[in-house]
Amino acid sequence: MNLKEIVAISGVSGLHKIIGRTKTGLILESLNETKKRFPTSIQDKVSVLEDISMYTEEGDMRLVEVFVKIHEHGGAPTSKDNAETQRKFLVDAIKLDSERVYDSDIKKLLIWYIALKDIVDFNILLAEDHAAEAEETAEETIKNASNKSDDLESNLDKPKKMAAKKTAAPKKTATKTVTPKPTKLSNKSTANTNTYRPKSV
Repeated sequence: MNLKEIVAISGVSGLHKIIGRTKTGLILESLNETKKRFPTSIQDKVSVLEDISMYTEEGDMRLVEVFVKIHEHGGAPTSKDNAETQRKFLVDAIKLDSERVYDSDIKKLLIWYIALKDIVDFNILLAEDHAAEAEETAEETIKNASNKSDDLESNLDKPKKMAAKKTAAPKKTATKTVTPKPTKLSNKSTANTNTYRPKSV
């Protein structure tokens, strides 16, 4: 089981495992003793634990890393301990950004940790998470290198095409001889021409 399969629902206590999907939502099973199964609807606000992070002084920390650090630190308080004790523990364990995290969020985090610590190996989850990140980084690097190679080949082809255009023989322009047409006089113009004729004596 990993954090991709575990969700929290706003307004519903506890954590739930995804066991199926419907056209409008998910089919969940509660992680508590009841193992209650129920579907979600479009109106339910569902949060996948893998997508959740906590504010720390060093930036956002993914939930799986938070759980590992809490586990390594040991002696985690319960949800019944006072808010000051809970907050102090997380400040020490993960360098919690105390100004940006509410008491209610801290309490919820500790409830989730207690619910998962006996059924999930956080160290294995973290190792799998790092392996997945490394694989994604490698794929992205290969993709970027491939794109750069394509760009380089494209740029190398351009001069060749330009050179081909320059060395192409110029097209011959055909010269056309224009012969002037003979001017014809119309009958009208001839009729209107006055010819001098001397009168007979």
